[in-house]
Amino acid sequence: MFFKNLIIELFIFTIITLIIWFLVDINVAFSFLCGASVSFVSNTYSAYMLLVYQAKSIKEEAKRFYIAEFGKWSISATMFALIFLNLDVAEPLVFFAAFIFANLVTIFFIKLKLSSNK
Repeated sequence: MFFKNLIIELFIFTIITLIIWFLVDINVAFSFLCGASVSFVSNTYSAYMLLVYQAKSIKEEAKRFYIAEFGKWSISATMFALIFLNLDVAEPLVFFAAFIFANLVTIFFIKLKLSSNK
């Protein structure tokens, strides 16, 4: 299920990037792709850390959660810095909107999974 959701999210971001490229401009599409990739990579790391390593106690599970969240935000901050330092992001507003949109897509898939488990 984890891998399937990642592929679907990646497909959604790719399709939206292509639509923006054809309708608006390649620079705007590149800004969208950069913003979505920051969210995608950091959320993938967090999900991997939480889902792959199974803890034996509640204390270990809580510790794993905090490690995953710290890693997620560290990756996000590092990627933000590297992208703004090394790449020419033509549309910063689109970049941040894509980051927020990608996080909302992830939340949607989590809620969808939780509602299907009831």
